[in-house]
Amino acid sequence: MSGFERLRKATPDDLGFILALEANPANEYVHSYSEVQHSANLEKGTVHYFIAEDKTGEPLGFAILFDDGPGRIEWRRIIVDAPGMGVGQKFMRAVIDYFRESGVKSIWLDVYEINARARHVYRAMGFKETGQRPLASNSDITLMIMELTLV
Repeated sequence: MSGFERLRKATPDDLGFILALEANPANEYVHSYSEVQHSANLEKGTVHYFIAEDKTGEPLGFAILFDDGPGRIEWRRIIVDAPGMGVGQKFMRAVIDYFRESGVKSIWLDVYEINARARHVYRAMGFKETGQRPLASNSDITLMIMELTLV
């Protein structure tokens, strides 16, 4: 597998790849959607699906982001097929640049407090921890809220 080369919008043809990555046990901290939910999301203008590709056009990962009010985006999901190879950070930078060029003012996300690897990556990308809250379905699990200001 080669490295990240380009970012593109996802299409319904990418659903098999997206569902396979979500189902991978290595992605234990990532919530998944059904194929029906992904299809519905792809139809909405307020949900943004991106695919990371290598130079041959092979998909390397995907990201899902939601509009969250004027100038604000919620980063809902990012998964790469081979973590630790630098693809995720390059992919994230490309997505952030896409929204920066679109005039978005901030991107926020939440991440499990115990997911140290993801929190480290997000901090390296410039996200700052701005709060925390319990996971709605389990008050023993804490989510850290992190935000990146673009302007």
